[in-house]
Amino acid sequence: MSTVPSDEGPLESEDRERTRGRVVRLPCRRDLKWSARPPLLFGATPDRLWFGVGRGTLKARILAKRPAVGVVVPGEQASVAIRGEATLLDRLPASPAELARAPFALPAFAARNALEMAAFARDVAYRRAQPQQLAPLSVRIEAVDLLDGWPAQSVLGWMAPGGPVALPARWDPRTERARVPAAPLREVGGSRTAAACVCIDESEGLGPLAKRGRLLRGQGRATLRGEVASVVLKPERITRWKGFQTQTAAANR
Repeated sequence: MSTVPSDEGPLESEDRERTRGRVVRLPCRRDLKWSARPPLLFGATPDRLWFGVGRGTLKARILAKRPAVGVVVPGEQASVAIRGEATLLDRLPASPAELARAPFALPAFAARNALEMAAFARDVAYRRAQPQQLAPLSVRIEAVDLLDGWPAQSVLGWMAPGGPVALPARWDPRTERARVPAAPLREVGGSRTAAACVCIDESEGLGPLAKRGRLLRGQGRATLRGEVASVVLKPERITRWKGFQTQTAAANR
């Protein structure tokens, strides 16, 4: 595992090649309100990730107040875990530096996500849905961990003292336990009990109607042994989504 400061070009070509996954999970924020549904599409420039998030959504409101985020970019054999700071570009006063970067991000976003964007338009027309208008969101990358051998079957969000951490995880619903790489948790320090969440999403093809998943939120307890950490999560609330529909309810225990 390596952590690379943002001014050293954290998303180099090797990392891009080894993490071809298109879905980005961004499960947590600096307070105890976790995102109801992670972003799906992203673009990358040398020191930023770029998303589109719905205006007026809970996610947008939380990010405007508490911009620290954790992101996982999954791949087939490895994942990239990122910590950074988010900026919504439709909020005034917007950062001049972020606004200046936006024109360079749009071509990268469009080229990477052309097929998904076409399928999104198809699904909106088919279901006559009225999704929220998208606002551009940049994430300034502060630290990156390339995690070999950790494809993101699911993602753990963990509230560390310095802000949220997102890590690729192997989730066992029977034991309510997530296994994650231990080194990033050791690095951020703090209590072994914290607010946590686990995101599990599935895709059967292009477009929102082919996507479904769930987000479990509650208190986590971590045990670090060797290179693998075991996190027991006691879910308090569960958010489920399928297509354009999202529902949140108390966990049944």
